[in-house]
Amino acid sequence: MLFLAVFCGFLAEYQLEHKIEKDREKQFMKSLLTDLQKDSMLLSYSIRVGPRIVQASESLLAELQIEPLKGKEKKIYQYLSLLSEGITFRYYDRTVSQLRNSGGFRLVSKHNVSDAILDYDVLMREAVNYATSIESWSFITPGIVRSASIFNIDLVFKIYDDARKYTVPDSINFPGDVTFMSYDKKDIKEFINLQRVAQLTDAAKLDYSERAFRLNRSLDSLIKKEYRLR
Repeated sequence: MLFLAVFCGFLAEYQLEHKIEKDREKQFMKSLLTDLQKDSMLLSYSIRVGPRIVQASESLLAELQIEPLKGKEKKIYQYLSLLSEGITFRYYDRTVSQLRNSGGFRLVSKHNVSDAILDYDVLMREAVNYATSIESWSFITPGIVRSASIFNIDLVFKIYDDARKYTVPDSINFPGDVTFMSYDKKDIKEFINLQRVAQLTDAAKLDYSERAFRLNRSLDSLIKKEYRLR
């Protein structure tokens, strides 16, 4: 009888610990869903504006290679304004970091979920590192610096809202005369070469955004299904 009482007590304690761990696991998943939703909002925005940025870059390069440039200033400034938005990344990794730092990954009993979390985490960290790395900025910065010696950067930002509102540059409310600071062919050619490199960077960021968004939505659906969450 004593043995049975001790054994039953052990089972009860085991069941209690098991329930506590299951509850913690579910709480982690609820927290992760919140983080995924925040990531999803930013990624979906990048996917929405990314193609516009890449297309504006292509259009800008095409226009700058056709002379004369005079008479096309408004159109070129509109493309420059569209490019000024950029594609950025932010990763809400609060829950994943807690799982990693506290040893909480052992609580994730479903291997398909833990594998999917790790795949998403790897891609998101890779994307953020690419977007914020010194190497990435080394591709973009020279073009930005050169553009400041050719174009009126203040004008680029003054037409920011109108450039996105209207498809035709003549509909944009340009303040005063619209000219370049330099029409020098050598300056323009150098900027074109630098912008080509920056365009590849934007295209890579867009690709990261699209892949990360797909993994984000897949992981969200998997967690909701496996843990019966909404």
